[in-house]
Amino acid sequence: MDVDGILGNRDSKLGKSSIPRRRQWVKRRETWLVILGVILHAVYMLSIFDIYFKTPIVHGMDLVSPRFSPPAKRLVLLVADGLRADKFFEPDLEGNFRAPFLRNVIKNQGRWGVSHARPPTESRPGHVAIIAGFYEDPSAVTKGWKANPVEFDSVFNRSRHTISYGSPDIVPIFCGALPHSTWATYPHEFEDFATDASFLDEWSFDQFQSLLNRSNEDPKLKRLLEQDNLVVFLHLLGCDSNGHAHRPFSSIYLNNVKVVDHIAERVYSLLENYYKDNRTSYIFTADHGMSDKGSHGDGHPSNTDTPLVVWGAGVKHPRPVTAKDHSDHVLRFIDQHLHDAPTPKEWDLDGIERVDVNQADIAPLMSTLLGLPCPVNSVGNLPLGYVDMKEEEEVEAVLANTKQILNQFLRKSQIKQSHSLFFKPFKPLASYFSMLNQIEELLSARDYKAAMQLSENLRSLALKGLHYFQTYDLLMLMATITLGYIGWMVFLVLHVLQAYTLLPGDIFRKEEAVHEKSNTGKAQLCGCLFMAVVSVLLFLEHSPPLYHAYFAMTIFLWTQILNEYKFIKALWRYLCGRTSDYVIKLLALGVVSVIILELLVHSFTERKLYTWCFLIVGAIASIYLYKSIPWRSGIPVFVCLTCWFLSLFTLMPAEIPDNNKLVNASGVMVIVIGLTGQWLDLKAGVNRFWFGICNHEKRKPRFPMLFQLQALFVGLSSVMVFLSTSHRTEKQELHTIHQLMNWFIAGFSMILPLFSENGLLSRLNSIFLGFAPPFLLLSIGYEAVFYGALGLVLIAWILFENSLLYVHKVNKSSASGKNLGEHAFLENDTRYLQLSDMRIPLTFMVLFNVAFFGTGNFASIASFEISSVYRFITVFSPFLMAALLIFKLFIPFLLVM
Repeated sequence: MDVDGILGNRDSKLGKSSIPRRRQWVKRRETWLVILGVILHAVYMLSIFDIYFKTPIVHGMDLVSPRFSPPAKRLVLLVADGLRADKFFEPDLEGNFRAPFLRNVIKNQGRWGVSHARPPTESRPGHVAIIAGFYEDPSAVTKGWKANPVEFDSVFNRSRHTISYGSPDIVPIFCGALPHSTWATYPHEFEDFATDASFLDEWSFDQFQSLLNRSNEDPKLKRLLEQDNLVVFLHLLGCDSNGHAHRPFSSIYLNNVKVVDHIAERVYSLLENYYKDNRTSYIFTADHGMSDKGSHGDGHPSNTDTPLVVWGAGVKHPRPVTAKDHSDHVLRFIDQHLHDAPTPKEWDLDGIERVDVNQADIAPLMSTLLGLPCPVNSVGNLPLGYVDMKEEEEVEAVLANTKQILNQFLRKSQIKQSHSLFFKPFKPLASYFSMLNQIEELLSARDYKAAMQLSENLRSLALKGLHYFQTYDLLMLMATITLGYIGWMVFLVLHVLQAYTLLPGDIFRKEEAVHEKSNTGKAQLCGCLFMAVVSVLLFLEHSPPLYHAYFAMTIFLWTQILNEYKFIKALWRYLCGRTSDYVIKLLALGVVSVIILELLVHSFTERKLYTWCFLIVGAIASIYLYKSIPWRSGIPVFVCLTCWFLSLFTLMPAEIPDNNKLVNASGVMVIVIGLTGQWLDLKAGVNRFWFGICNHEKRKPRFPMLFQLQALFVGLSSVMVFLSTSHRTEKQELHTIHQLMNWFIAGFSMILPLFSENGLLSRLNSIFLGFAPPFLLLSIGYEAVFYGALGLVLIAWILFENSLLYVHKVNKSSASGKNLGEHAFLENDTRYLQLSDMRIPLTFMVLFNVAFFGTGNFASIASFEISSVYRFITVFSPFLMAALLIFKLFIPFLLVM
């Protein structure tokens, strides 16, 4: 029986003698492709750091000293880590506000607003924005946000002395290498998510209070505290830890809001009684918020909106809202939220003027209040709505802010020009010097309004110029990487067509014969010459070594494609010679494939698309299989039900609610699924139909008790879920014995699949049971059921594909007049790809994405529950916690593979 292959009929033109030689060629080539693929993806993944994680920090700029008298001698910065704006401003269920002292400040003493953070909304990037005025060096992700890969300037650097107490993950970043600082941190062991972390905030206050008390007996410390340009920084971690452990709507988190308010009140009273000169400024804010599920990192308003309260020396007093009020900034904030957003009525602050800022704007605000130069790397705009200064001094402050940003632009322009052969300047700032002179002339003429407007315009242009040079190589790099990935895909398609399709004999023999003797030498020579020219240009421009690797990989791939010129040309002639029906069929398949891929892209933000996908596919696949199988079977019904079952999960919220009873029930479900798989595998030994589909091996199992052992570990993991969670919910620390047992069960169970049989169902069943214990121990709700549902769909998919293959073999043997039962297998049968086989990679792509997006959004690790790791570790350890969380996300992906 002839089978219409993807590019030709199934005939015998190759001959049996050439099959071993062809298989050896395919094996060698694919070994080389695997090595090339690993290298290619490793190199191209590093391009992320050159495109998106390129440090914005440059050195060599001069400080811009302000030309006005500082309104404050000292400044206190209180940062409540992880405090959401809405939980801070809104009342509780009884109508009482959680921060009475700071609300009184808002209404009677100072100014307020919402500070907008930029993703990634993590602790280090948030503090860098507040204290240094720029949106983090993204390359710090390589240091786990815990160290400075590139040193930068900050308000603390410019101060005469800085006093700081708080977390060991934050305070050393800014004070660790600062000689004029006094600081201390609590041990890492204090950051235990199994306890109420508000005591960490009290620790920071107690340390500062103790310092002031010691100064009464220490004249040297007393003189240090009486200096001007003094900065006090208290990092209050309680809200962040309690938000992760108990969620931001829990009583523990909400009570922590009262704790930080009480600390702000005590710090204010302590310093006012200590100095009695009204020359202290106070800033209360947060580095990021907290999502409802106890995580942060992405750009959701619950993560980016943080409170800001400023009062004391040099700060304007409250003012009622008027119709003329407007923001100092442009249309949108850094987090893409609109300006002049209405104040929620439940905050009861809609009658008082609100001044929202970008988080980086706080750094120039602190510098201005103390009369210090702005940090040289700052990109923040001075928020004049907070500063109480004369009109002339306001213009001078904004001008100093503008010059500082302009100096960064000029330095970046100078560096890029010195390295570029074909430099393209930022034209809008070509006449910046004349603009500065014009501002000085307006100041001399006391035209402060015009000077202010021109200064703000120049500052805006300087910020755009900084962005221009930060993304100067963006288009070139993205084009190179995109061409490289396209080349890789084309190269793989050519390999598949050559190795797994049966072209007409004359074409294939001709191409195989001339494959080594064609114009490959010319193509390789051209590729080498082109790469040499590119390398010389990159070297002259002092480009990083990785730039050479990106171009080399892309040029190499397209050189290899050009080597296949004659094959591509012959292929094109062959397609042109086919009937119009075949071409239409090929185009239709391409269109359907593109539509499915587009739907996968849209599913990144709209998970419900998978629900419709599995509802439709479940029905179509079962009907198709029912009509294809010439005998009665339960497989079509099984395929339909499993697809419909999996479709439910993408309707559920990404915020996974705690439900440990469901996790325990999922353990029982996993064991039942395992028992079913084991029964089907045993049935395959006596039933010819199942024997043919499952490729069952007729031999004695090497480890007959393997299934029972794996089922035992699944049961133990369910028990440990109950025990570990019950202790944590009672605010007890995780018992060491529980922790060790969880690690042992998770680790040992993943080794057991290595000892499973090679039969299809037994192997799949063993892998499914082997990864179930770690997934259950890392689960907190319905995602544990998702694991079982995904396993059922994978079993259904394999049964579906193997049933069709079995039917094809039986039909072929029946056409030869042979008995159905005697020919379950056809020895030495070489099968070539058909157009219908496109469903396999497309199905894999869908399942691959569902494995990631079935219970969350893999685009942001913040969309997954950090509380998932609390059965293994509760003391804060970002690397280990992130590794466990990512491993949990990859377990469904491993099943799909």
